[in-house]
Amino acid sequence: MLSLFTAATTPAATAAAPAAAQTAQTQPAGGGLMGMLPIFIIFGVMIFFMMRSQKKQQQKREQMISQIAKGTKVVLSSGFLGTIVEVREKTFLVEIASGVRVEVVQAGIGDIVPAEEPAKK
Repeated sequence: MLSLFTAATTPAATAAAPAAAQTAQTQPAGGGLMGMLPIFIIFGVMIFFMMRSQKKQQQKREQMISQIAKGTKVVLSSGFLGTIVEVREKTFLVEIASGVRVEVVQAGIGDIVPAEEPAKK
């Protein structure tokens, strides 16, 4: 144990100590934060693209809802198929069976059923 303490007081050990302190001073301050900067940039780009795709989907849905008119066949979010009987300000009156009409909010419309083409024989 005595040799460990005496080795620290040798001239070579005292000369190495200022050199280590000098290299610590030449490193830029905040190096850890600068190392994380690419991660923050990638995270920001991911959020930007996710928000952009959600906005496009919302615009597409709003366009679909605005195209609904009387006689349009729709799929409700519950899975029922029906025909629009009346378009109101915030709701639709949908006939899901002969004589069965339900009032559905705009969010209840899942999709528009495309018009069927006649079958070719």
